[in-house]
Amino acid sequence: MPLNVEIVPLDNVLHMFGPQETDCAYSLSGQVLISTTPSRSAFNKESRAQPALLTSLVLTFEGSTEHFAKGQGYNATRLCSVSQTLVARTSTPVAIPSTPDHKVAIVFDLAIPGWLPASIHSQHATTATTTYRLYAKAVYQSEESTGLWLGSRTKYRDATPVPVTVQRHRTTAAPKKCTYAVPVRPLPSTSSQEPVIPKEVLSAVQVRATVPSYLDQKSSAPFDLRLDVGCTAEGVTVHKFGVRMIQCTTYGTTPDAEFRRRFPLPAEQPPSVPLLTPHELDSLFMAAICFPPNALRVDKDDILHPNKPSVFNMQEGEQGHSLDNEPSSITVPLFLDSAPAKGLVKQTYMSPYVHVAHKLLVDFDIGYNNERERVGFVLPIPVYDMDIASSAAAQRRPNDGLPAYVQLYHSNGEAKYTGDLPAYSKECRPGEVKDESGRRHPLEFRRRHLRGALSTSSSPRSSSEVSSGSEHGGDYSDASSFEC
Repeated sequence: MPLNVEIVPLDNVLHMFGPQETDCAYSLSGQVLISTTPSRSAFNKESRAQPALLTSLVLTFEGSTEHFAKGQGYNATRLCSVSQTLVARTSTPVAIPSTPDHKVAIVFDLAIPGWLPASIHSQHATTATTTYRLYAKAVYQSEESTGLWLGSRTKYRDATPVPVTVQRHRTTAAPKKCTYAVPVRPLPSTSSQEPVIPKEVLSAVQVRATVPSYLDQKSSAPFDLRLDVGCTAEGVTVHKFGVRMIQCTTYGTTPDAEFRRRFPLPAEQPPSVPLLTPHELDSLFMAAICFPPNALRVDKDDILHPNKPSVFNMQEGEQGHSLDNEPSSITVPLFLDSAPAKGLVKQTYMSPYVHVAHKLLVDFDIGYNNERERVGFVLPIPVYDMDIASSAAAQRRPNDGLPAYVQLYHSNGEAKYTGDLPAYSKECRPGEVKDESGRRHPLEFRRRHLRGALSTSSSPRSSSEVSSGSEHGGDYSDASSFEC
């Protein structure tokens, strides 16, 4: 008698909060429903109903990340494999009644690692996916008639895999204001000419930028960029400045070494141990037809809204605004192109084959001795998904907005912080900046406030390039770098 095996999780979406932590886990629970289907004999008659004996039932949660492009290659990495034996072979078999409408429910509760990257399906010039599924394999004995005799046979039945979506969310309720003191540098140009403004003059330009600590991926509300610009050299003017929010998606053909160092990947990896759901291109992988090693592809997109201003002219016009020791301040609103239909804005993301980083690029049109030059700087601003109101798990959280337990305490119960907890501290006031230890430092600026006039000029929205190297990704916090 055939056996039906159905996996029914309580929720097909697993919500994880805060950074990717290796010392925490999340519960994924539900039940496996077992029932029988009447079989027919060789004479097409329904056979005598016999109960099935379930001797083994194993549930497995497997996560994988794949990187492929048709005609180029395929790579895959197993992220995790968590199994739970619901019915052991050594235990008493579970009798499954022969009534088709009678189902036996077996409850499961899996501990899913808290460091797993979110599910993603990214497609630009190439494709990378991170997916998770639940699998179940049952072993049972069934006595059934073949029309001539009654026999008992050991049979196997696999449940239809059930996809599970992993979503990662921030735990803090609102972003804080972060102030950076950033040096400006000449922007790369298509020409090979040397900078027209002396380096000692450019080094005298002083800029402090205030931005949110992170952005909401789906928010249509603007975020503010505040610039305080001064110069210790005389005769320097600023004529306009432009802003771009660059989303850099890096695809690697070799699993990222930094990711492997930080997170415990299983030792059993394809192709030696194939994934439970092989890809259609898996045959290429098994035949060692894959991407060239250590090759990178970087796709860059400007994710600011194309119909909102991103270039601002100084009110003095062609003569420009003169800079001096007293910083001049200007605040402008910026809008992400966060329309859900476009799907352009992605979360800041890290997996073995894909890194998504976000940086704010600000460039100035600087004048000195009738010479003009473009200089600028880059600031990291991560983007997160804040939309958790629709999830049942989030609605059950009584203290939504507070940090997770693992962020405050070690596994042995000792507190990670002995002083004021940074997660509960008030937002930085204008004119303050926090260092890595959480201490506040006052900054004296905001002497004059300028108005910016909107410019109709625009900047390129996207580009792509191919490079090669031994690793990709890593630390995106260098505010002085121009590369994403």
